Amino acid sequence: MGSVKSRSGKRTFLFFCLAVLVLSGGALLFAAGKKPPRAVYEKQYEVQVIKVVDGDTVDVAFLGETPPECDKSCQRIRLIGVDTPEYYKKVRQPYADEAKAYTGRCLGTNMLLQLDRDTSYKDRYGRLLAYLFAEDGSMLNYELVRNGFGRYYSKFKFNKQNMDSFSQAEDYARECRLGLWGLEDTGSGQE
Repeated sequence: MGSVKSRSGKRTFLFFCLAVLVLSGGALLFAAGKKPPRAVYEKQYEVQVIKVVDGDTVDVAFLGETPPECDKSCQRIRLIGVDTPEYYKKVRQPYADEAKAYTGRCLGTNMLLQLDRDTSYKDRYGRLLAYLFAEDGSMLNYELVRNGFGRYYSKFKFNKQNMDSFSQAEDYARECRLGLWGLEDTGSGQE
């Protein structure tokens, strides 16, 4: 008799948990480290770049709606698909100043931010992983790679079509010896 009550109680508890999950619209799964709902990835969010940390990291303020768990006034963004030379206060990797300056052209401008469902939502440092688009539709992430300010960064998988495009952009920058790829002649380039 005890086992019948136990099973009935477990079923009631499971039904309750399922109902809460459905009513929360999946927010509980997201809070537990799962990805947000698909609709979050289908939107473009209007932002203003308020600080450039280095070539592949910026702080933005959201000008309207924000993705889940984002601070409207300031959110640190790690650009997907590109790795620029590190910009430390005391020691900088070769071409770090140039990469930061290129990204710095976006400072104070309004851009569109888009997430990528095929990669993590945030990185281990809590930075939102995203693409940034200028008013003319150009993607900052891609332009950094194509112009030699950074490398194609495939450590974290992202949209396959974009991955292929970024890989080709790096090949182009290498062939044309653009940006950091031109440093190889002097022996001061990164390996």
